Amino acid sequence: MLYDDVYAWEARWDQERELRALRTSVLWHRAELEDEARELWERLLGEEHCDETEFEIEFEEVVSRYPGARETVLLFRAPGQDGLRGEGTVWGGLVVGGAPHAETGPEGMDQYHDPSSPAPVTEERFLNLALVWPTSRRTVPEDRVLGAGQRYELRLDIGKPLEDSLLAGQADAFPGHGLPHEDDGGNGDWLEVTLISEDFAFPAAPRALFLPLRGDSWVCPCEPRSRHGCEAGHRGRHLYVPFTAPDEPGPARLRVYVSYRGNQLQSVTLTTRVASAENAHGATRAFIDYTLTSGFTELRNLPERRAGVRVGRLPDGTMTVDVTAQDGPVATFSLSDLQVRDVLKRTREVLLACHAAWRGEGENRRQVNLLDANNGKPPEALAEDMTRLAHRGWAVLQMLAYGRTERATLQRLLREPTEIQICREKLERLVFPWGLVYDIPVESQATLVPCTPGWEQVGRDASARSCPGEAGHALNTLCPYGFWGYRHYIEQPPSVPPGGRLRLTAGRTGAAPTLTVARSNRLFEPLAARHLDVLGTGFPRMDVFDRSAALREALIGDPGDCVYFYGHGRRPETEAEYSSATVLEIGDTDRILPEDLNAWATDDRWDRWDDIAPLVFLNGCHTADHDPGAWLGFVDTFAGLHASGVIGTEITVHQALAGEFAERFWELLLAGEEVGAALHRVRMELLRKGNVLGLAYTAYCSAALRLRNTG
Repeated sequence: MLYDDVYAWEARWDQERELRALRTSVLWHRAELEDEARELWERLLGEEHCDETEFEIEFEEVVSRYPGARETVLLFRAPGQDGLRGEGTVWGGLVVGGAPHAETGPEGMDQYHDPSSPAPVTEERFLNLALVWPTSRRTVPEDRVLGAGQRYELRLDIGKPLEDSLLAGQADAFPGHGLPHEDDGGNGDWLEVTLISEDFAFPAAPRALFLPLRGDSWVCPCEPRSRHGCEAGHRGRHLYVPFTAPDEPGPARLRVYVSYRGNQLQSVTLTTRVASAENAHGATRAFIDYTLTSGFTELRNLPERRAGVRVGRLPDGTMTVDVTAQDGPVATFSLSDLQVRDVLKRTREVLLACHAAWRGEGENRRQVNLLDANNGKPPEALAEDMTRLAHRGWAVLQMLAYGRTERATLQRLLREPTEIQICREKLERLVFPWGLVYDIPVESQATLVPCTPGWEQVGRDASARSCPGEAGHALNTLCPYGFWGYRHYIEQPPSVPPGGRLRLTAGRTGAAPTLTVARSNRLFEPLAARHLDVLGTGFPRMDVFDRSAALREALIGDPGDCVYFYGHGRRPETEAEYSSATVLEIGDTDRILPEDLNAWATDDRWDRWDDIAPLVFLNGCHTADHDPGAWLGFVDTFAGLHASGVIGTEITVHQALAGEFAERFWELLLAGEEVGAALHRVRMELLRKGNVLGLAYTAYCSAALRLRNTG
């Protein structure tokens, strides 16, 4: 009980001690401090039997409800913070706070190093994430339901694992020895932090963390990527991002990305519940669902990425698509499976119909090839194919960005040729045909007008990625460069398992690349023999296998720098095969599942894959699947077994076309091209002769991946 500033008990915790001191200060009598806030705090100071958590919750409720109370607390905390106004300060829209970093400033200069000397080995560091109440910066308990319309803060850092982190016990380590250390004169690395949500409201501002060579990350008022001019007192241990809970009760989520030069390194999903008032019947959860490269290995060589797209799932199964840019979030969309599958199914059916059709009935029904002997089509037929694809591609864009503002933002961001990084949440099996997205508006019944400058550019330069007549792209214009696949390099690196890394090179050091081929004997043999002869002239060594036992020994004992599956993908037929959507068929009847590859990799000799990092090409002469998600079991398995990447197809591809595409692709890689540039080049060369099927091939790896010892 309180008697004229004399208390019947000693202060039991820091916040109670602070509130008592505030009550005796001149700030208690500020006109801006609401009378209701004073009354509630007076009542709280008289609560003898509340515990620390209850005290914090009631204190924060006052701060959240009354702006004058929040301002008063900030003013009260300001004088003693040695340059920091309270535990959090707004610098150009960025909230920084916490105690000064323990190893910064003049006393901590020993952590800085000469960039010409080897970087010191650092301890493991982890991403920490927590929700806190404003002002006090006390952690909101995980079982707390957030209050509708109330203000909170997200606290984030990279460093030693914190017990109150929502990621405690599950985060992948961030070993600093893998960072490039190119920022601040070689003393650390600037990392970008992006938050995106359909539910919570965040200030629109870029955010950054600086990760030094040793110790914990910090925030400061310095310009990201610049040299530090700040002093120790200007630095905060955590990044604090204020946000407001939605006004309507219900489930809510937010997403957090940590990036380096636009490369999405790690993403986190946070889910919680919102009620009309805070209560103790909630469950806030966060989990890391994507890691581009464990430990940032080889980030020094990663090219910058202007845009990132992340595909994931909410707990209720709803698909989510987040679009981010280096300067902040662009948009986030929630899509139903039914909506997505219908649009994607029809889009891939149109792509398939550009080169294949079914003829006959019953037992006589068969698929026929619509391409000519040169795997092309006449100009009139090409125009028809492109028109149908443009209509479908515009529909896909509207599904991804259904709001006018979101579409305009996306079109502005991706107007110029760039590299788009697609991050797929672990175990997500739905794959978008990103290359087919068309961002020039078209009407459903309109006759499209060909863009003459664009088509002339295709004929003039197969490496070109933009239209010289873009300014004239009016409604219902048909231009090749309106398709993302002809304008951008699109990479879809799989989430790398712990201990792995995103590869930028494939193959051995010191020797010309070799090829291991797993072939089906059920292909049209004259085409298959000619195709393998062509490949054999490019690779100094090529080993061909049509038995799974022999292939197993080759992949375990002496794998090629490149691994090529040339054959069929079949539907599962037995109960044992239903663990995979597609079964790889080689030889006459041998069938391979992802779990077979994992079984082979239990042999210690498979460790060689970690050094060689072969590039795997699954060439889709398969006859069963129209959905590339059927291949993802193999994509994820090969990524987990240290392959540098996987090339796959969006749809079934005729054998003659599959052979031509692979021959040219391998030729370009052997000449030193990167995967992104090689895929784009083959697409454009096919387009020149009336074939749009180059858009059917997808790279599940970095677009910057290349073979060693080439060119």
